[in-house]
Amino acid sequence: MTTLAPNTAPSLHQAMTRKKANPLPAILLAIGMLAAIGFALMGYLESQRTEEVVILIRDVPYGQRIHAEDLGVVEVPLHRPVQLAGITRPEAVIGQYAARNLATNDLAQPTMLMLEPPTQPVYPNGERLSENMVPMPFSVAALGPVHYRDLVNIGYSDPSGDPALCANQRQAFASNLPMEVVGSEEHASNNRPYACRLLSSVRVLWIDGGTAYLELTPYQAQAIRALEVGGLQLWGERYGTTSDTLPSFDRLDAEQLSVPALLAPVPTPQPRSDDGE
Repeated sequence: MTTLAPNTAPSLHQAMTRKKANPLPAILLAIGMLAAIGFALMGYLESQRTEEVVILIRDVPYGQRIHAEDLGVVEVPLHRPVQLAGITRPEAVIGQYAARNLATNDLAQPTMLMLEPPTQPVYPNGERLSENMVPMPFSVAALGPVHYRDLVNIGYSDPSGDPALCANQRQAFASNLPMEVVGSEEHASNNRPYACRLLSSVRVLWIDGGTAYLELTPYQAQAIRALEVGGLQLWGERYGTTSDTLPSFDRLDAEQLSVPALLAPVPTPQPRSDDGE
């Protein structure tokens, strides 16, 4: 006897009835896409936000008071590095003093400002007079082209003595003769004309037209004034900041001139240690 297999084919009713799809995944996907687009739009709009910060529209040297006409404002991104935070209100800057030399287009920062002026005098270029020092006016014509960052040497010439000394020295050079002085007997050796380097490596603070202001101790400045009222001629030498320090009170008269010293090559600067010695 043959056994019939059960009929597993769907019925006509089941075939005619369509299975309903689950809409939840599609809805979640749409919501996710909309959220991503929204966040991206919000991020873009936030990145485009700006605010005004204070900048310098002209140079303000160290120690000078800051005025409204020194300042301007500029738009910068709201979200920026902390180094560019800046100050947003000009009122917070006006009336304060520059804690360093401020340049045009500098972004105003709290570290650039101080509430009180410097205790030591400050020149328009920002150079500050050191404590217990005084400025000494000196003729730029005696120094030649000079910058306020230079160092200079100062000396004086004493013209009293035998006026024929220089001529005799020139003749001795030309004839290769021994260095001898033939002068009048009334001029003792200590009265010969001479030049003396008085000070070495003096700092230039500020230059105003034909006057350079040098930083000296009060005694040094008084000594130079004493030489001036004594009728002695002052002279100066512009000198490199890394050059060797020359001896002060270095007197030289015509009889002391040395041909080997005059023709000697420029000495090689000695290396300096970290402490400046």
